[in-house]
Amino acid sequence: MMVSKMNIQALLRNIAGEISLAENPGRVMRKWREQFNVSQNVLAEYLGISPSVVSDYESGRRKSPRVDTIRKFAESLIAIDERRGGHIVRAFIRLLDEEIPSDVLLDTREFLVPILSKQFIDFLDCEVVVEDSLPSREIYGYTAIDSLRAILQLSPEQMLRLYGATPHRAAIFTNVSTGRSPMVAIRTSQMGLGTAVRPSIVILHGLKEVDEVARKIAEMEKIPLFLLKIEDIDVLIKTLRRFQVEM
Repeated sequence: MMVSKMNIQALLRNIAGEISLAENPGRVMRKWREQFNVSQNVLAEYLGISPSVVSDYESGRRKSPRVDTIRKFAESLIAIDERRGGHIVRAFIRLLDEEIPSDVLLDTREFLVPILSKQFIDFLDCEVVVEDSLPSREIYGYTAIDSLRAILQLSPEQMLRLYGATPHRAAIFTNVSTGRSPMVAIRTSQMGLGTAVRPSIVILHGLKEVDEVARKIAEMEKIPLFLLKIEDIDVLIKTLRRFQVEM
């Protein structure tokens, strides 16, 4: 996937706008830094400041950052990722790719602050298929995908791009028959890309029992896997949108 300057500018505006409008800009800065897998030390070195300054912004010990500071922050995250191969930048841009029909991407949401995945799973009353080995695992949002429509409408390349575009998020696949297709697509999307763009957790909807291959892939990739008990998709989407993140 070629990333144009227009794509980069759109991502920059998204990051900078969210920070600027947040009640707690520091928390949002921390969220974006962690989603890009950038340490405070690396970011500070790139910005030419001390790590303590980055920490002060994120903790709120420093007053709200200026517009130019926010822009430099966003530009640095993107620049650092591009030096590493640009995988995370492409993953975020894929979520907004105009080639993906809106009826395939059912819902997507970014949380203002990271939450424990267990909090999200408990809220949805999910059944555990492959247990999370990291109880403190955090997620920054979710993406709900209609798997059946994705299979019917998307090319194999588009499916890989969509399934791989879920970094540090919960990937929710609806209208699933066995669970094998989305898990195979997730595993395939990692080939040559590392693990930065895979979902933190996967939630399957529309089946009673998960295919053994899907279960094994989840175990191999160390991706916690869950089943949704909510049967109606409209109810599921409404339930997702009722989820409240405690600040």
